Amino acid sequence: MKLAAMLLATALGAACGGSAPSAVEMKNLESKIVIDATLKADLETLRGANVFFGHQSVGANILEGLATLSREAGIPVALGEAGVGANQQPLSKFEDFAKRAESAPAGSLQLMAVKLCFADFAPDTDVGPMIESYKAAVARVRKAQPGVRVVHVTPPLYVRPSGLKAGIKRTLGKPIWAEHANARSAQFREQLLAAFPGEPVMDLAALESTRPDGTREQCEVDGRQVSMLWPGFAADEGHLNETGKRVVAKAFAHALAEELRTRR
Repeated sequence: MKLAAMLLATALGAACGGSAPSAVEMKNLESKIVIDATLKADLETLRGANVFFGHQSVGANILEGLATLSREAGIPVALGEAGVGANQQPLSKFEDFAKRAESAPAGSLQLMAVKLCFADFAPDTDVGPMIESYKAAVARVRKAQPGVRVVHVTPPLYVRPSGLKAGIKRTLGKPIWAEHANARSAQFREQLLAAFPGEPVMDLAALESTRPDGTREQCEVDGRQVSMLWPGFAADEGHLNETGKRVVAKAFAHALAEELRTRR
């Protein structure tokens, strides 16, 4: 009953940002949030692992989803985690992330990850210094913790505004702030993937923007398609609702567990 109510709320939320998902699409979505054998195996792998996850509020959403899945599966998992830096100051997050590794005993961490927030991006964000700061932080982490695995995380997104004001701006050809902020986030994602080819990635941006039918929630910004947070996963402009928390947490657990398993 609780799962059905959650899916209904998701469908209604999606309908507010566009057309409601079909019955087939909702069935596809259900498969992404139920407790299954893969999730149980992932939780068993994470149980007792020495992991650190640096984040802010969307990271807290993910951990809430993970706690729910862990409780329902009956497999307790408690990741090492903490808020790092401050929103709208992304370089402070990378600095804090590196210091976490440097202050921990050498060899005490198996896996580390840090995540930016949608609030770290604006239409005028200069992505270049951000990616260079992240690369430097990862280098410091690996120096301080030889053998540690780093799972890279792409940034979360803003939902595409759908109100009257946004509609008028589109009609007049005026820029929409959140859409252009997501365009800068997309640039960071592209440069992150290019900087660490072949390394493990938790593609949060792709997860948040993928609809139940597998298509992407996107819009055109400056002549290119830019991903947006699918309204069916959104609690507000950028945080995750209960369904979004579960979908992302399940994928997050799998990304971490896979990296731990492949490096044994």
